[in-house]
Amino acid sequence: MRPDQHPFSRRKFLNTSSLTASAFITARLPVLGTLSINTLANRSGPIPTLTGNIETDKLGITLIHEHLLFFNGAAPDDPGFQSIPDNLREESVNFVVEKLNDAARVGINTLVDVGPYRPIDLYEQIANRSKVRIIVSTGFYRQSKLPPWFADMKEESAMVDYMTKEVTEGIGNTKLRAGIIKVAQQHNPMSDWEIKVFSAAAKVQKKTGVHIVTHTGNAVEQFDLLSKQGADPKRIYFSHVDVGRKGKVGDLIKLLKAGSYLEVDTFAQSFYTPESLLVSFIRSVCDAGYAKQLFISIDSNWHWVNGQKKYEGSEAPHLDESASKRTFAYMITDAVPMLLKSGFSLDEIKTFLIDNPRDYFGNRS
Repeated sequence: MRPDQHPFSRRKFLNTSSLTASAFITARLPVLGTLSINTLANRSGPIPTLTGNIETDKLGITLIHEHLLFFNGAAPDDPGFQSIPDNLREESVNFVVEKLNDAARVGINTLVDVGPYRPIDLYEQIANRSKVRIIVSTGFYRQSKLPPWFADMKEESAMVDYMTKEVTEGIGNTKLRAGIIKVAQQHNPMSDWEIKVFSAAAKVQKKTGVHIVTHTGNAVEQFDLLSKQGADPKRIYFSHVDVGRKGKVGDLIKLLKAGSYLEVDTFAQSFYTPESLLVSFIRSVCDAGYAKQLFISIDSNWHWVNGQKKYEGSEAPHLDESASKRTFAYMITDAVPMLLKSGFSLDEIKTFLIDNPRDYFGNRS
């Protein structure tokens, strides 16, 4: 859908949400009681982005689970890692910059890229040509989709060293640091390799205070392992948790009670979660009293297949002809109006997109 559609809903949202996070803190001071702006500012340390550190109260409208360049293999039947072909690198950069500029025009300020394997030179080019701030991740995705040297990393200590370096010193030969760790589960229960990955992530968090995002998996199993290894539940969020839950928060309440965050991003992806069940799940979390621990994002991702750009869901078995519409701007042009129409308030949506990312990243040791 074009960014100029849904003019009234979009304009209403942007006119109120384009305020800084500080303005929202000020507006809520009567509710927060003795908690002051300075208290919140002192609690939040700077977060590294590709264009410099930023205080958490300046994050603004944040998409917390996205991908600039996504490598998922050449086709659905090829689960291996595939880098961008050399002759398509420039076009890839130009394409992503275009999508980020679309996002900036509809009011999105910050994007968290949760693809831990990325050509950092291309990412730096993209960041320098966009108004959207970009936080990148380190970590390990599913073992079957890794570059061989990642998949062959067997020692937990090596995993710890690798992630610590990207968080504290820089990625590759650059000084650009990761602002979050991404880990993923492919097997249920976890494989020995996955247990090492999650354990290593917990240890890096304890050393550095960095946050963790997981690709779910079994969120409860992941939570139990990370907690056992000493990770701070308040600095973890679990992704895609609406899938397969029939609109109910269920046993995820355990994670919420401990202070962890949940994330959903299946907007217009009925092959994962029908819209009615996605709405029910979000409402279930809110009704349980945990609206302040929920993120909404798009998880926009695409890759090259035989010289063509393919978005998630466009290939077999889903063959979704509208998959390419789910870009970063889709959050404002389509997802937010849908939520408003479904009965969510503007204040709830601000909570999901502005307040919660600020508070999550502001919770640092």
